[in-house]
Amino acid sequence: MATEEKIRQRIGEIVGRSNNVEYEEILWVLKQLGCPEARTTKHGVLHKIPGCTRRLLINAHNNGKAHIPSYCVDEFRDCMIELGLCDDE
Repeated sequence: MATEEKIRQRIGEIVGRSNNVEYEEILWVLKQLGCPEARTTKHGVLHKIPGCTRRLLINAHNNGKAHIPSYCVDEFRDCMIELGLCDDE
């Protein structure tokens, strides 16, 4: 498991370039936080983040593209802010 500093650094990199993020990058952070297995839904992949009141839906409408929509990265950022792992900028 990565250190909290390494996780914070990776989160900062992800939210800093919200238009160029791959699902695997967010998945790495979620695994480091000990998130349970995600549930696949009609519209994407739903994650429950321990300690966060929100659920994170990574939209899967970009079939064939490696990058996820920027609004999914914004939702990820909001979850990380709630956990205190990202600054509210």
